Amino acid sequence: MKNQSMIDACLTCFAACEECATECINMVNEDHLKCIALCRDCADICLQCVTFEKRDSDFAKQVMQLCADICNACADECEKFADDHDHCRECAEACRKCAEECMAY
Repeated sequence: MKNQSMIDACLTCFAACEECATECINMVNEDHLKCIALCRDCADICLQCVTFEKRDSDFAKQVMQLCADICNACADECEKFADDHDHCRECAEACRKCAEECMAY
């Protein structure tokens, strides 16, 4: 299927970001507020990528570029906490993979 690896990466990233945001919210730690916000933005744009790809939108490439930018920002933030929190490490990894797939779109 066309671009299935990108779709899979976006869905994996979506799930990792949702989990990371939830875990960070449950920690009730102000140091994680930026992580939460970026995870939420990243999760939303990942779903939009899949939507735009599936409808064969003329704007899919631009959405993929924005997704890659947000994924990299999210990964940068999550990596700050990756040594202490598995959910942040796993989210950062999923974000990097998603950014790579979206850039190759």
